[in-house]
Amino acid sequence: MKFKLAIIAAALLASTGASAQTTSVFDLTSGSFANAYTFTVATPFDLMGDTNSSGITWFGALLQAPSIPFTAIDTNPDDGFSFTGLAAGTYALTFLGSGTGGYGGFYTITPVPEPQTYAMLAGGLGLLGLMANRRKRG
Repeated sequence: MKFKLAIIAAALLASTGASAQTTSVFDLTSGSFANAYTFTVATPFDLMGDTNSSGITWFGALLQAPSIPFTAIDTNPDDGFSFTGLAAGTYALTFLGSGTGGYGGFYTITPVPEPQTYAMLAGGLGLLGLMANRRKRG
């Protein structure tokens, strides 16, 4: 019986989490560059990432949303970057710099669960607790 409850609890936890999407970035360059990566997200989300570079002077990682009046910049993406609490919409993440060399890295989009998701999780776990308590008495 405990095994069944563990499987049900694991299924509840798995169903509440939204999956993250990771995108790789890479560029070899000579001179100034502004490399944009666009994406659309349907739910609120957080964005984080990191780059590794050689021969690059960074101006920053610029995040813009044309559909929403939003702009943010991280001036040194080699130290990692993150933008949190972002609304749904279409965004452009642009890497700005200059030099002769290249960079590689990634950025990850992680959906932020809505409050209703946590309420459903709490309700499901409460029901599991009631079932376990009832079987223990019976």
